[in-house]
Amino acid sequence: MHRYFFIAILGVSCVTSLCQAPKFAKSPSDAEGLLAKTKALYDTPFRSGLINFSCAIDFDFAQYLKSNFGEAARTDSPVAQILKPIRYRIFVDHSGASISVQPKLPDFSQLPLAARLEESSRSLMQIGVNNWVPYAYGEVLPISPTNYQFEKTATGYNLSMDGQGITGKLILDHDLHLVSGIIDTSQHIEITTKFVNGPKGLVLAASSTDTDHAGVASFTYTYQVIDGFSLPKEVGLTSEQNKMTLNYALTDCKVQHGVVVHVAPLSKP
Repeated sequence: MHRYFFIAILGVSCVTSLCQAPKFAKSPSDAEGLLAKTKALYDTPFRSGLINFSCAIDFDFAQYLKSNFGEAARTDSPVAQILKPIRYRIFVDHSGASISVQPKLPDFSQLPLAARLEESSRSLMQIGVNNWVPYAYGEVLPISPTNYQFEKTATGYNLSMDGQGITGKLILDHDLHLVSGIIDTSQHIEITTKFVNGPKGLVLAASSTDTDHAGVASFTYTYQVIDGFSLPKEVGLTSEQNKMTLNYALTDCKVQHGVVVHVAPLSKP
């Protein structure tokens, strides 16, 4: 998992006689029902028949250079001129995103700076969609066989989870909307999230992520409906570590999907 939870830790003092013990789901069936209710709120297209999709990337290199390097980044410079014609296409499935250059990259042998700028911007484009994929697959919330537990709080719920190679705690509000959390896998991950209503449930509108190696990054998303699936339309990314901002749009999207068959559990004889 490559997502990061940012959570503000507040020191809270409490008079013992006024504090109540935390309330947990009373039984495994209570916890299962609450998790099922939580998951039902979110639009997870990769669990609803979406196999993969590909889109052209509408990206303005001239605006990118101007936004990040100011007026000194002349749009008529050799670097800008060699970057502007480059076109990309992105392929996305539940495992992540990959970007291809169409038809191919130009010869950067005389402009190594342009090569570095192209590689870094392409990497940021990929990260922008990769941050969205776990929400579209529903893997941010516990997936079997991960153990989990709900704790009722004054503001909603704490959802703790413990599985193979992963531990964490998610913070949900009273409406079971994911607000923030901390996850530890091979790295320490922190995240905050904002969701909005889509045609089939909650979709990720914004998030911020924080890891030890990459620092804080912020993401924003708007959506388009393609073949009944809510897919990113406009993606924004800001990296505090390298002070870079990047915005792009996904157009001409092609979707591959299948039929989801829900099988009822076998009844006991």
